[in-house]
Amino acid sequence: MDMYWDTTRLRDPNMHETFETVQLNSRKVVKGDLRVFFALTSLFLTVLSQNIHTYVLSLLIFSVLSYQAAGKVYLRILRIPMYFLLPSLFVVLIVTKGEVMYKLWIFEISKEGVNLAIITGLRAFASLSILLYLILTTTIPEFVSALRKLRVPEFIIEIAVLIYRCIQILLDEAERLNNAATSRLGYVNKRRFVSTAALLAYSIFLKSLSRSEKMERSMSARCYSGKMPVRSEKSSGWAIAILVLIAIAIGCLI
Repeated sequence: MDMYWDTTRLRDPNMHETFETVQLNSRKVVKGDLRVFFALTSLFLTVLSQNIHTYVLSLLIFSVLSYQAAGKVYLRILRIPMYFLLPSLFVVLIVTKGEVMYKLWIFEISKEGVNLAIITGLRAFASLSILLYLILTTTIPEFVSALRKLRVPEFIIEIAVLIYRCIQILLDEAERLNNAATSRLGYVNKRRFVSTAALLAYSIFLKSLSRSEKMERSMSARCYSGKMPVRSEKSSGWAIAILVLIAIAIGCLI
């Protein structure tokens, strides 16, 4: 089962772990389906809240939980979305009109812009910390198990899981072909780059068809009936989950 659900490698030259390995080895204070419900409820409260206290509480709590669960892996993954969030916050800062506090060349920074950038940034990073906690501690089978408890239609779960699995296969295949092309100097100049990219796209398309046929035969050989097998775990950590949710709810009401 673990081999079937293996996911993409963490793109770090000093690491050879997969997300699946990190998820399985992470230290979980909340376990089972409760962890999914806990994270989704926290995300729902954080996103809907208009109170900055909620964002700060969620960011602090789930940053601690994520770091406790996965250690420095959390910081490495957090670094990636920061490249998108920080420039976006800068745009918010300079386009928001109001009382000018500072002027830099053609850019005017207003008090309203600073406030909006801070609130938007805290909300974004708080929501991100919750999602990363869920990603770092929850495997796809566990997430699917929780979706079934929520009575999500089975065909939606099946499509989502198959799409997820096929994406991993395509990424692995693309990485293998890209490494082969690089070792053969396939990107040595612009003309060679275009030619190699076209060949890779064509090869990936053919490989995807071949792998999908193999996957369908494998599933049929294992008597697949349209319901994905998943691994479930007994829920625990109720006290911590309830305390965190109460803290976030209080932050919403302050």
